[in-house]
Amino acid sequence: MAKASGSYICGTCGITTTGKGHLCNPVKLERLTACKFCGRLADNPRHVCVPMVLKVKYACGNCGRVSTARTSLCNPQPIPKAVKKPARARAR
Repeated sequence: MAKASGSYICGTCGITTTGKGHLCNPVKLERLTACKFCGRLADNPRHVCVPMVLKVKYACGNCGRVSTARTSLCNPQPIPKAVKKPARARAR
């Protein structure tokens, strides 16, 4: 499906139109990308969602941005895995 130039989508409800004056949260369609983790349309290249958080392995040492790949960050630092505490035995 080809996008018309000057097309907008409402970031809240998803309605599309050629005039942004009729939308409560207008976003240019050209700026939107589909998140490969959750499928949501996002206009922020730094979009972080729950499925991505579960797979995040690195954080940038400069700006704090997180990623699943080292190559997406300028100063990648590994995020340590959480250590699970052993379950306590129940008192009877």
